[in-house]
Amino acid sequence: MNAVIIEDEELTADRLQNLVAKHTSVNIIALLYSVKEAKKWLAENPLPDLIFLDIQLGDGSGFDILDSIEMFPNIIFTTAFDQYAIDAFKYNSIDYLLKPIKEKELQRAIEKLQKINQKEVDITSLISSFQNQTKKEFKEKFLVKVGLKYHSYHVNEIAYFYSEEGVTYLQTKDHSATIIDQTLDSLENQLNPSDFFRVNRHMIVNSGQINSIDSYFNNRLIIKVKPEFHESIIVSRDRVKGFKKWLGE
Repeated sequence: MNAVIIEDEELTADRLQNLVAKHTSVNIIALLYSVKEAKKWLAENPLPDLIFLDIQLGDGSGFDILDSIEMFPNIIFTTAFDQYAIDAFKYNSIDYLLKPIKEKELQRAIEKLQKINQKEVDITSLISSFQNQTKKEFKEKFLVKVGLKYHSYHVNEIAYFYSEEGVTYLQTKDHSATIIDQTLDSLENQLNPSDFFRVNRHMIVNSGQINSIDSYFNNRLIIKVKPEFHESIIVSRDRVKGFKKWLGE
């Protein structure tokens, strides 16, 4: 059985590849790290027997990839979603692996696929149902207290978020910065990853507000945004690859 792994975290993809090689007879023929890369590969190569598919990718959803192909192979979703939300899929031909992926769960999923491969199943219906269960809604507005009043900011108004000395700020495109009572970790999970990216521990930027990108020492990048930020913005080395893919490299 030939398979591909579609996963935007390189370490996670490598670990899964090693688990598959060690504990199954499945042959991994490609590691793909983004929606764009996966669509291109699938358009240019024969469909594999199996896809290990991450649901949330840096430049979109795993379901965006499935929408681009006419036929579905066997699919094992890899996800961090809570088990109870998708428990019913243990009884369907499409399986899933909760991160961090465990050896026994991987073996169970492969054995299950081998047993049910000869049954006729409605893969399209199962994928649609799974997509509905795991669909993540991103916030479009943030309510912030300004003085004695509250103001609602739509995400389209926001240039970036940043933190300084333990305080988080929302920076709008019209140059106003406002304190927001949330951490960057919390905000990162609420924002659509197609539009916002966490470039380092202290900043999340809107793709439309990036003015320039330059190389920086130690394999990092330095960016300029609008409105201009008062300090240099360095893309952390461990985030550079994801940042490039996010911008469509």
